[in-house]
Amino acid sequence: MIWELLRTNKVDVMRYLPKFLANDGTFKATQDSLSTEHEKQRLAVIDITRQFFVETATWGLDDWERIYNIVPSNRNDLKARRKTLLDKIRGAATVTNTRMQALIDNIVPTKDAHLVENVAPGTFRIDMETMVAVDELRAMVNFYKPAHLTCIISHYFYAPPNSMHVAMGISEFEDIVIEFPKNDDIDAQVGAIHYGGGISISESMEVH
Repeated sequence: MIWELLRTNKVDVMRYLPKFLANDGTFKATQDSLSTEHEKQRLAVIDITRQFFVETATWGLDDWERIYNIVPSNRNDLKARRKTLLDKIRGAATVTNTRMQALIDNIVPTKDAHLVENVAPGTFRIDMETMVAVDELRAMVNFYKPAHLTCIISHYFYAPPNSMHVAMGISEFEDIVIEFPKNDDIDAQVGAIHYGGGISISESMEVH
């Protein structure tokens, strides 16, 4: 936006007066003081005007957020605060899958959350590989989604086929030595040693 209100240059009232008046030190000092105060008012008018537009507002964002009932997670991130406000202001439009995915990408900084529709009757799911900004995401979804739909936010691990492996190590073992009686006619040969085992305790964990 262009903020050309009356003038674009720094105020100097002496430019409107005959130049010889500047030769009087007292008169020039008085006019310079007026120029300084006039410049402060010019900048103040521009600053106040900026607050009427979300795209340029700074300290005025507090009032915008109060009107739209938004609590920012980081007050120092003006760009993110403006984006959240603009998303909510534009929320009157129909929310399609593409629109909802764009809103999700605006909230989740890692861009690895994906919308999955029709996972159950009246239900859609958001799969997140990185669980960040979950509270902000849930608040946004509840604001934009139709009231009759249910949303599930799940923690999902994306991995190519056959790339998930489970490994284990021995934490307990027992070494059994069988000694043959001295008088038995058994020829014991040294052979390969084999270790065997089975799972006795297991735990299944499902992450949502």
